[in-house]
Amino acid sequence: MLRKIIAALVTIIALWAIKETFFIFTSTDADIVAKRSQLILASLSITIPLVIISLLLWRPKPKEEDNEPG
Repeated sequence: MLRKIIAALVTIIALWAIKETFFIFTSTDADIVAKRSQLILASLSITIPLVIISLLLWRPKPKEEDNEPG
């Protein structure tokens, strides 16, 4: 249950980060355009790990095999 709560929170944060990253790529605001290369690097370095963590948390837990002898 706790894993699903954490997965939901990380997913919400990841979606917000994706929205902000998209805004940085498409913005014509002068302040953002002046520092676009730094902002792209920062936003992608935050967004990509969040998406990966979110996907890993939503993946079902692997079933443990029965390793008992006999």
